[in-house]
Amino acid sequence: MSLNFATVTMPTLLLWGLGLLVFLVGGLLGYFNMAIDARKKAESADLKVENAREEARKKFAEAEQLLKEAKALGAKVPQSGDDKALLRVMEGENFRMRIEMDGKPLSAPLTPERKKRLLELVSHFRPWIEGGAQIPSSQPDPASLAPQISIPAEPSVKPVSVTFPMTQQKPKTDPETEFKLLSMVKQIDVVLQKRIAGTQLEPFGIHLQDAPTGGLEVLIGEKKYDTIDDVPDANIKSAIRAAIAEWEQKYVPGA
Repeated sequence: MSLNFATVTMPTLLLWGLGLLVFLVGGLLGYFNMAIDARKKAESADLKVENAREEARKKFAEAEQLLKEAKALGAKVPQSGDDKALLRVMEGENFRMRIEMDGKPLSAPLTPERKKRLLELVSHFRPWIEGGAQIPSSQPDPASLAPQISIPAEPSVKPVSVTFPMTQQKPKTDPETEFKLLSMVKQIDVVLQKRIAGTQLEPFGIHLQDAPTGGLEVLIGEKKYDTIDDVPDANIKSAIRAAIAEWEQKYVPGA
């Protein structure tokens, strides 16, 4: 089919131009609508990303706050592994023992305060040490107290001789040996009684005795004090401490 421009009239050209113009305008409008929709979608996506970031920042801040509170709470709770060790004996180099008292190494020579503290701690082992020792019985064997009767093998006019053993006497021990057999607290009490004899403290009836849980108790008349520091009278406390110092000097090896 061939187009004969000679037969084409002016209205036909105008219609074609108008149709082309409408097509172009429609294409531009469609392009603009697509661009606007794409921009809106991009802005919506950016807004969602920003909201997600803000929410993540809030959650991160809350997590940091909870972590700080947990650390602060953990610092207030005492840890079982941090219990203070009063006396520790550990194996050191070359099989030598390493001793720590109140968290500090124990080495000679000891100050009077450290020596006193060591004696107080060691006294807590006394129930186990003395409880495990078997004290020999001083009671005689009942069989040995039975009367010894000798009867002649053949009849005789001689009277039957009946002999009884003499009562078994307890072997005598010297005062120094008896003193060594006493517990540490009883030894200190002996020293204390000698120091206060004939002084103004003697009428108070001051005595030291072993505590059930170890250590010592102070008796003043009918009153009992769990520690020396609990005694209200300063003179009595000084006398007890002086007795302890004298006992350490005389009877503690290496003092």
